[in-house]
Order: sequence, then C-alpha cells, then structure tokens
Amino acid sequence: MGKVVVFDSIPVVNANVRVKSTKETIKTNYLGEFKCECNEKDKLIVTAKGFNKYTIKVKKKSNKLIGNLKLAKIPNAAEIAIDKGHILIVDSFKELAKKYSSQKNYSKYTSFIDIIRNEFPSLQISNGEIIIRGKSSFYGSSAANIEIDGVMTDYAVLSNLSPTNIAKIVIVKGSDAAIYGVRGGNGVVRVITKK
Repeated sequence: MGKVVVFDSIPVVNANVRVKSTKETIKTNYLGEFKCECNEKDKLIVTAKGFNKYTIKVKKKSNKLIGNLKLAKIPNAAEIAIDKGHILIVDSFKELAKKYSSQKNYSKYTSFIDIIRNEFPSLQISNGEIIIRGKSSFYGSSAANIEIDGVMTDYAVLSNLSPTNIAKIVIVKGSDAAIYGVRGGNGVVRVITKK
C-alpha cells in the first residue's frame, strides 16, 4: 500500500504508479492512495501531468510507501496538474505552489560567498563587503547594506547563514533602493530565510 502526495500532504489523484518488475500500472484514488503487488526491492515509477517522474524504492520492512512528488519546472505546471484532475484540494495547492515557486534551492552551495559568486557574478566581495555598483570613492564605503528577514544586519551575520536556510536573495539597486533612504545608496542585499 502506498500514497502519492505533493508538498508533503496534498493527495495526487489519478497518478500512474507502474510496477517495474511486472509493468502493471495502477492509478491513485481520490486520497492519493494505491495498492499493488510487487517484489521486495522492486521499484514503483510514479507519473502525473505537471509533476516530475518519481521513483519509490520498495523496502522489505516498509508497510506504507510514500511518493512525495515535485512540480515540474515547466511553465504553468500547477495549472496543468489541476486541469488534468490530479489535484482536488485546489486552493491549498495553489497557495503552496506559489510559495515554493519563489523559493530557490541554494543547498548545493557551501557558503553565502559561493552563492554570490555563482548566482550573482556581477557583484564583488571585497574586505568583508558586498559591492553592487562598483567602488564609488576612495574614502567612503561602497558596501551594500544587508537585510535578513526585514532586519538590517552586517556581513558577519550573513556569512554565517547556512545556504540550506535561504529561500530567496534579492539585489535591490537604483531607484528601487530609494525606499531604504540614504542607507540604500549603495544598494541592498535582501535575504529571505525559510520560515
């Protein structure tokens, strides 16, 4: 017995669950549940429109198998999933899809500096400062301000932040930085962490 969900809790209805050894395909019910016969150490391949293919490995001692699907990285994946009838709890699904689509996975990086160097190559890191617009003068600081979850902070706090805990990084510069007043003159690095 097993269950296919998305976002850890929302059932995926009418997903195809194919048993690798027998090639038999079963569909999930309105609760995302399925029942099939398979071998020990078999694989179940789960597919549904709008989602990435998912493989469930059958283990000897597992009495309930869970397939936690991820939305495909294609335009309108959430709408496709709804249109194909895979989602019955539509409002919660749309809310979670919107939330997770704005979150980027930075866990492949070892530090915040790695993220800046790879994701934002136009920025410079110099003497513990992030510089967005280039050096502006010999005497004044060119460092961008740093904001984490709405609180202004410094580079030391940012450099200690784990990449796995970062949901989004926004570089605010030019006229967009005017909301920060004088502090926004050199731009702002806004970091939103996973709540």
